[in-house]
Amino acid sequence: MIISQAKDLDDKAVLTLGKPSIWTRNFILLCLANLVLYMSTNMLIPSLPRYLLKIGGNPLDVGYVMAAYTIGAMFIRPFGGWLVDNYGRKRILILGMIMMLTVSFLYTPVKNVSLMMLVRSLHGVSLGLVSTAIGTIVADSLPTGNFSEGMGYFGLTNSIAMAVAPIVGFGIVENYGYPLLFVAVIMLTTLAFGSSMLVRANTSPISISSNSAKGIYARLLEKSALLPACMHFSLALVFGSMISFVSLHAAERGVANIGLFFTAWALTMLLSRPISGRWADCGSSNKVLFIGHLAVFIGMMTLALSQVLTHFLLAGIFIGLGFGFILPTLQALAVRNAPINRRGAATATFYVASDLGIGLGTILAGYVATASSYQIMYFTTLIPIVLSGVIYFKYRASANCSNIAEDSCC
Repeated sequence: MIISQAKDLDDKAVLTLGKPSIWTRNFILLCLANLVLYMSTNMLIPSLPRYLLKIGGNPLDVGYVMAAYTIGAMFIRPFGGWLVDNYGRKRILILGMIMMLTVSFLYTPVKNVSLMMLVRSLHGVSLGLVSTAIGTIVADSLPTGNFSEGMGYFGLTNSIAMAVAPIVGFGIVENYGYPLLFVAVIMLTTLAFGSSMLVRANTSPISISSNSAKGIYARLLEKSALLPACMHFSLALVFGSMISFVSLHAAERGVANIGLFFTAWALTMLLSRPISGRWADCGSSNKVLFIGHLAVFIGMMTLALSQVLTHFLLAGIFIGLGFGFILPTLQALAVRNAPINRRGAATATFYVASDLGIGLGTILAGYVATASSYQIMYFTTLIPIVLSGVIYFKYRASANCSNIAEDSCC
């Protein structure tokens, strides 16, 4: 394997009180691209099931079509990480954006469930490429001393999109119909494409390996990111069950306006992400992750026991706080220790764990809820939370990695 010297093409970081700023031109463009991109995809997720029924599908078709998106993204991510490392960050980012823009034009003419499944699969594949490339370029752009803080701010774009896009999507459908929704998706994807074109990043390969199948498949996942990814997988099991069944759990309890739960969860995560990132950069990643796991544990227990809307809101606050502390810290741990020529693979490894955990968590939770109750189902989510904490303890002990996030201070 030939390793070429990586060239930093981002703006030189502006010094603020003796510290490099994370708010470079590249970082702002990447945040903008990620925000509008996930706005476009998250507007479709809650609105598309009704459209599938409208064009002749049934509930089973809805499940398959919506799953095709996640499966497509999960399938391509390891290959996307390898492509990003071996063919240049910017090239794969633009390739993925072109694919996303092309796919966004296909929603309007498709009136067949089978074809819509193909479109959703291609949309997932293109998102897998784009998100892996963007995450890798963000890691390249951030200064070491502000790495977790930067990841926290970058993650805010996902949280904002998740909180706002479903409301916008429903509003467009209710007032103007699905054709305008698909036009909005095209416009947002175009804006993401334009922002990506302005990003400065490596277009040359960071590393070049043999073209043999063995050389390719041996490099799809980054081993330095596996343990943080395993923790992320455990917590994604919890997230999948939480987001998929909380409305049904509330309905069973006779609680209305459950949308406020998602508002409380999203707002708390928005507020906690930058705080947790800055705290982790100051050498307190252990404390950040401990508090995060404890908050998610309390939140899921509260959710299981909730009887009235106030209880659900309290659960949302704790869960939002916990994930806001955990996710940027774990992503920083997954990427910052990977060699620069393996950051694409590390980013892909982390995201694959999320896709797999959310998908599997939803399926397993459905089985548990069917066999028992939603309350019992949410009690079982306490197991993977504890498992994630145990994995982290063993990770820190076995790797003796006090230098991972404890080597810098504000």
